[in-house]
Amino acid sequence: MDQAQLLSSLLVSVGYRLPVMIALGVALVLLLGAPKAGARSAALWALAILMATTLFGAVLAVLPLLLIAAGNFDGIAALNTALGIGHFALSLLEAGGFVLLAWALARALRANAAAPG
Repeated sequence: MDQAQLLSSLLVSVGYRLPVMIALGVALVLLLGAPKAGARSAALWALAILMATTLFGAVLAVLPLLLIAAGNFDGIAALNTALGIGHFALSLLEAGGFVLLAWALARALRANAAAPG
């Protein structure tokens, strides 16, 4: 694998995650403009978890490409199980981030419904 193919593969891997990162960035900007509350803090934590899992997922997707480019084919075979465990852990974290985000939304909606007005 030459440098151009490696760069192309890396850009495609990052490109797949770009729409999600843009959406998370927009959500972050919206939350930063919201009034400070417990639900806002929980939602910011949820976004941080989702951003981190997206970035770590990109890193995990790139590792085999880097090993192929380096010619370390034995490393790829050994890395297979570790990558599976890593992707599973990231899926669990991502699920937790979504649950935290939904909890923050429900808390904010309940607080809004309970407010007089």
